[in-house]
Amino acid sequence: MPEEVGDIRRMLFAGIDCAITIVGGFSLAAQLAHGKGAATLGIGATLGIYVGCVFGVSFVNHVLGTLLFRTTVGKFLLVTRVVREADAGRPRFWQTVGRWLLGLTWLPMQPLRALILADGDPYEDACGLRYVRSRDLRR
Repeated sequence: MPEEVGDIRRMLFAGIDCAITIVGGFSLAAQLAHGKGAATLGIGATLGIYVGCVFGVSFVNHVLGTLLFRTTVGKFLLVTRVVREADAGRPRFWQTVGRWLLGLTWLPMQPLRALILADGDPYEDACGLRYVRSRDLRR
């Protein structure tokens, strides 16, 4: 089994993926809202478009990208792949969906985690996936 990537690489690709999600989601939402006539849409509908686009871009990048290419854009730029922990094989659909949902809750849950003084690896993954360097998969 290839060695898991370090914390710095994880933070970097998470930051890149976050920026892509926000910029891509807001750009797509602005185009959609403008096409529908933003002045005629209410605040709730406009907010729904923005939230839906941000989550949609995030889903495409994290779930579909991982299924098709074993990586997201941020991980690709840092030469990292996502593999199953058990056998270093391709991730399965529900594993990637679960990982995506856990990722959405990971950052907001950190203050609560710090309050209860959780022990163990903060990156422990309940979905059976791990991040490895691409070159380690070729060995």
